[in-house]
Amino acid sequence: MSPERLYEDERYRLTLFRGRGDGRRLAVGFEHGRKDADEFMPASFPRYAQRLGIDALIVQTARRDWYISDRSQALSEALRHHTRAWPEVVATGFSMGGYAVLLYSADCHARRVLAVSPQYCIDPAVAPFDPGRRRKFEAIGQPMPRPETRGDPGLAGLVLYDPAIRVDRIHADMITEAFPNLLRLALPYGGHPATSVIGVAGGIGGIAEMVVEDRLDPAAIREMHRANRRRAGSYRLNLARAALARHPRPAIEELRRLAQSAAPHLRFEAGMALLDHDDDEAAELLMTLFEELPGEPPPTWRRQLERALRKF
Repeated sequence: MSPERLYEDERYRLTLFRGRGDGRRLAVGFEHGRKDADEFMPASFPRYAQRLGIDALIVQTARRDWYISDRSQALSEALRHHTRAWPEVVATGFSMGGYAVLLYSADCHARRVLAVSPQYCIDPAVAPFDPGRRRKFEAIGQPMPRPETRGDPGLAGLVLYDPAIRVDRIHADMITEAFPNLLRLALPYGGHPATSVIGVAGGIGGIAEMVVEDRLDPAAIREMHRANRRRAGSYRLNLARAALARHPRPAIEELRRLAQSAAPHLRFEAGMALLDHDDDEAAELLMTLFEELPGEPPPTWRRQLERALRKF
């Protein structure tokens, strides 16, 4: 069956995919933030929803706006209207989408959620510990509500986060204080999002299925994370970066290996970590990466590199 466009304005879009089941369950997925976002991307039917035969509603934004704009009220009304027919609704979101999952949980009629590395709020008055997102907050140009003021504080479900990332840990603390029925589960050195290790084995959909079927198994999720750590370049990168202060020699050796032979985005991140640490090989490793790319490097890479070089 073809997807149905239920709502669209210049900022937000709702697309419905119908599963092969009885139509009683709906998974609402909020799109995560995209760098340099200025238009809608094609929506797709989540594989886990297809496996379960349930319907899926994909919520998209044309901007990196945390779903906060002068069109937020219209989005709220559209969600209330278009999700009321399903007896059981769950919602999922990563990072920015995780904030939206909480904020719009009541509008979605959600019973349970999966929020991966979500933010509680990025307003500096509320989250002074997260200065890295200050410019993003300023770009929103709107007050940013605390999610429990509009969402359902009695919401159940799961919050996954990497405790090695200080800001993500504090956001998770604030979220579970405001939503006390949410289960908080740490995935050390998973990165942002915290499920990058589990994603290597294609296990993220399995976690979403747990939420849909209300059978959360924290031990099984932790085991998925443990079992795939060494296969995940992102885990090795995050662990090496964390070890730089206390164990610089093995950390630098691991970062050099990653900067030479990992996937391009990991090579870049490893090279940048070496550059920040004033490693002698950093510049050459980054130059080699740029030369080996089939096309131009992403604009965000150039901006990060330019900011780093200004420090020297």
